[in-house]
Amino acid sequence: MIDVFAQPYEALLLFHGGAVTGIVYLLLRCFRNATESRILTHVYDALFVLILFAVLSGYLYLANYGTVRGFLIVAFILGFVAVYTVFGPLFARIIQKIRKK
Repeated sequence: MIDVFAQPYEALLLFHGGAVTGIVYLLLRCFRNATESRILTHVYDALFVLILFAVLSGYLYLANYGTVRGFLIVAFILGFVAVYTVFGPLFARIIQKIRKK
């Protein structure tokens, strides 16, 4: 029964992990779009995937010692989408100003 009471905490923790991953994605997108090199684009993509797995596994371990549950994955995705939709247009403007210079 104690496990049921910990589920909101676990979901909020994974939501935060998704938000952190969303911020990392937006920052890497700034650097990725500022470069013209195709190799650097692949490097940034690979770096994001590595960071994604590190953050997801770290937050899963913090939440419930690494047990993967459906609602936790949904909470992680919702955190990512929330940050991406709220801060995405701001970062798009930043990228446009970087490209103009």
